[in-house]
Amino acid sequence: AGLLPEAKSLYQKVLQGEPNQPVALHLLGVLAHQRGNNDIAADLIGKALAVNPNYAEAHSNLGLVLQELGKLDEALASYDKAIVIKPDYFGAHYNLGIVLKELGRLDEAVSSYRKALTIAPNSGEALSNLGAALKDQGKLDEAVASYRKALAIKPDFAEAHNNLGIAFREQGKLDDAVASYQKALAIKPDFAEALNNLGVVFRELGKLDEA
Repeated sequence: AGLLPEAKSLYQKVLQGEPNQPVALHLLGVLAHQRGNNDIAADLIGKALAVNPNYAEAHSNLGLVLQELGKLDEALASYDKAIVIKPDYFGAHYNLGIVLKELGRLDEAVSSYRKALTIAPNSGEALSNLGAALKDQGKLDEAVASYRKALAIKPDFAEAHNNLGIAFREQGKLDDAVASYQKALAIKPDFAEALNNLGVVFRELGKLDEA
C-alpha cells in the first residue's frame, strides 16, 4: 500500500520476537531496497538466505540489489540460484536477461527472455526487452515483431513504441519511426529519449525546424 514506515515497524516487531525469521529479514531488505538503501538491503537479504538457503524469492531480490550496486556477476549468480530452486520463476529469468544484456551477452539474454515468456507469454515488458536484445543482435525484423507483440498486449507502453521507432530507423523506415515516436510521446509527453529520437529522424528527413 506504499506505507513503508508502517511496514518497517511491523517487520522489526517480528524480528524482536524472532531475530532470524527469514521472511521478515527478506522483506525488511526489500523495503530497504525500495528506499534506495541497497547496502543495508544486501545485508538483510543475505541474513535471510543464511537461515534459509532455498528461499528463491530472496535470491532473486538479492540479484536486484546487487544489480543496482553494479555487481553484475554477483547478480547473475543470485538469479541462477533462484532459477535452480524455482525453474518457473518468471522474475528471475526476466531480470537475468536484463543483466546479461547489460554485459553484452546477447545470445544468453535472448534465451532468458524467451524462457521468461514461456512462463508469462503476455508480459509486454519481456517482449519489449526481447526486442531490444534482438535489435542489438541486428535481427531487426524479429525485433519489430517482438515490439509489435508487446504493443498488442499493452498499447499504452511508451517505451515499446520508442524502441519500435529505433528499430524502424535502423531499417531505414523513417516515416514509420516518426509515427512510433509520436505514439510514445502521445502517451508520455515528457519522454526525453523519444523527443530526442524524433528530432534525430526529423533531421535525417531534412525537417530541420521540426528537429
